[in-house]
Amino acid sequence: MYGRLIVKPRARRIGVGLKAGLVAAVIAVGLIPAQPQAQNRRAAAPVEAMSIDEAFVQARNAVAQENRTRFEMLAARAAQQPVLGDFVSYWRLRLALAQMRPDEGSDWARLDKEVSQYIARFEDTMAADLLRRDWILNLGRRGDWVQLEALYPTWVLRDESPSHCYGQLATIERMPGPITRDTLVVQAARDTLTQARDLGEPCTALTQALMQRRLISRSEVFQRTLSAAEAGALGTVRRLGGLLGLDAGALENALLKPQRLQGSDREVDLIGLTRWARQEPRELAQRIESLSLHAADRSYLWGQVASGSMRKLEPEAIEYLRQSLQPVTNASAPELRAAPNDDSLSWMIRAALRAQDWNSVRTLTQRQSALAQKDPTWIFWRARALSALKRDEEAQTLYRSIAGQYHFYGQLAGEALGQLTTVPPKALPPTDAEIAEVSRIPGFARALKFYELGLRSEGNREWNYHVRSMNDRQLIAAAQWACSKQILDRCVNTADRTQVEHDFSLRFIQPFVAQMKVAAGEQSLDANWVYGLIRQESRFIMDARSHVGASGLMQLMPATARWVARQARIENFRPELVNDLEINLKLGTFYLKSVLDDLDGSPLLASAAYNAGPNRPRTWRSTLPGPVEGALFAELIPFTETRDYVKKVLSNATFYAALNTGQPQSLQQRLGRVVPKAASTSALP
Repeated sequence: MYGRLIVKPRARRIGVGLKAGLVAAVIAVGLIPAQPQAQNRRAAAPVEAMSIDEAFVQARNAVAQENRTRFEMLAARAAQQPVLGDFVSYWRLRLALAQMRPDEGSDWARLDKEVSQYIARFEDTMAADLLRRDWILNLGRRGDWVQLEALYPTWVLRDESPSHCYGQLATIERMPGPITRDTLVVQAARDTLTQARDLGEPCTALTQALMQRRLISRSEVFQRTLSAAEAGALGTVRRLGGLLGLDAGALENALLKPQRLQGSDREVDLIGLTRWARQEPRELAQRIESLSLHAADRSYLWGQVASGSMRKLEPEAIEYLRQSLQPVTNASAPELRAAPNDDSLSWMIRAALRAQDWNSVRTLTQRQSALAQKDPTWIFWRARALSALKRDEEAQTLYRSIAGQYHFYGQLAGEALGQLTTVPPKALPPTDAEIAEVSRIPGFARALKFYELGLRSEGNREWNYHVRSMNDRQLIAAAQWACSKQILDRCVNTADRTQVEHDFSLRFIQPFVAQMKVAAGEQSLDANWVYGLIRQESRFIMDARSHVGASGLMQLMPATARWVARQARIENFRPELVNDLEINLKLGTFYLKSVLDDLDGSPLLASAAYNAGPNRPRTWRSTLPGPVEGALFAELIPFTETRDYVKKVLSNATFYAALNTGQPQSLQQRLGRVVPKAASTSALP
């Protein structure tokens, strides 16, 4: 029996937050630990009764809600915050840029001057760069191409498509003389439009400008529209449909009721059929041959059906795929030929992988965009296909191109070349002078204060802004300093950025070793695996809380925590205690051992179960046509989050094992093989 763990009433409470990977406003593993009730109480309190820190947090919340009146009530007190007070001026300007109407023309010159002065005063700060981004968007809405063209090159982070679209549009509008498709700004604009998932107003305006100047063809715009339909970005489909002159009513029917197509407009029909393929691939598969389609369009739609079917792990996906790969010989195929986007192609490749149809894997990876072909995922699987087709020299060349990179497919490529996972030589420790230098960076002090206030998103963004251009020595020093301050997620993420000199004891930190030995030992679990899971789950933030309510280092859901507490005989358990270090480790390792036993001792399936629940891996396993290598099963996981999670957890575990044993490790061996088994229901929550 498991030992009893008695929870003392004085067990500490730790605030909880919001995990970033699933919330667009939060970056990296950003957390915003604010309980709604506590927020409401603070918001209702009179400003004069608030502490300066409380007023600052409430002012930030008012900005997020675009509540200018509330913000101004709090601004004077919030500005007294000694470390972060300058953000109040930024927030005021941000609100003004977002809310001032275009017809308030007489005020623009004054506002532009104030924005410019703020940026000049706080030149190398995150707030100044965020204000540059906001100003770019404002100038774009106003059509002030002169100021925008001068401002755009000074924007540092360059991490959002809308600002890129306005910046590139300004350059095109201001460019003297003729512009051709080969002009660098035109090439950059086309790349931006291709890579942006959703085209809002700025990118639609850029598309329209390119069309008017004949710098992008109607065929390309239609292809982008289809790509948006494949991705479910219906707003983009509607915007681009307007640029293409498609009938708005017919397009809306095609998007919402694709089964009732009128058949009067090829482009509208293809958009609707693309949506239908994503929603109900089997239904469309039964109808395709009866539809009046060009051969090229039929081939495209079979690919969409295969992609939609594989997302559902339907067994017919491979037959649909083979239909799409039939040669198109119809001489009357339309000029505006449709092609699947990279995401659809990735699902078509997975259909071929599941069937171990290596020739189709090779063919499809060659059809991906130049950007997708550089992704280590598809480099590896193309090499694997070439190896299976006895084209060993080509396969070896591809394996060598990614082997030695510190990620899942870099490790697997190394093993294909006979190189197991090892830890690189440890860089020299940072000197006291190097650590002192990074500790004096003002942005780090701001990040620490944000963390203290529970504003982890802002803290991470502030931190990342200042490490973006550091060299390896500075990164190692900053990581070491972050660890010394117990900001463990920044320690890991910062050490992860090094390119030549590395310290894997910082990349793969091992805090609370004593408690980990006890918790993992009680369950006879590999501590390397547990550390690998925690590194992915919470980045060692003890009060991490996901958007669905999972808490603590090992991110346990409330219902799961209660179930485990009963099974593990933890007395006096209360939900808030899940953030206690020892309790969280005990609960998490107990549950991890439970799913491991439930799934035949496979760390691969157990990792998937820990993220997606114990029943889903059983279902996924049941769809296999035969035994597969673990790496292939991992790539077939239909949930993007879980697929990425499983790869990273097991890659992490392999690096931890190499670090702790000093011996080369096999990721392939850790992944094992997965054998099909009839689906059944787990008794675990």
